[in-house]
Amino acid sequence: MAVTAFSDEWAKEFKDEVNKSPVYKTAAKGWKWTVGLVVEAEPDKHFPESKGIVMDLFDGEAREITVGTAADAQKCDFVLTAPYSRWKEVATKQLDATKGMLQGKLKLKGDLPTIVRYTKASQEMTECTTRVPVEWPDEK
Repeated sequence: MAVTAFSDEWAKEFKDEVNKSPVYKTAAKGWKWTVGLVVEAEPDKHFPESKGIVMDLFDGEAREITVGTAADAQKCDFVLTAPYSRWKEVATKQLDATKGMLQGKLKLKGDLPTIVRYTKASQEMTECTTRVPVEWPDEK
């Protein structure tokens, strides 16, 4: 059954998919920082309020993934910010997250060389999002 994108249910299923992935477990070995995703509001896309996704990722495991406010996500070690429609492009594999950062389509707060070193882990996290059946607010 599909869950609403960037909802609490989505976060739980996303975390489960990440933790089931042997590719992520290997690629993220040594990662020890929190990551915040700021999903900026786009009222015209039926996404009226900005949200923050806080990911506690450690050494190949997603210890916790929660949905809160943009301010919650801003407190993380690494913060990626983009409008809702840009995150949808990432989650549907129309945009690679690392390329998006390098092209300025996703704003990064944090050390880019560290992120680039873990590109495979980032790509696998995107793969994990595609395994969660999602209902997009702008497609209702």
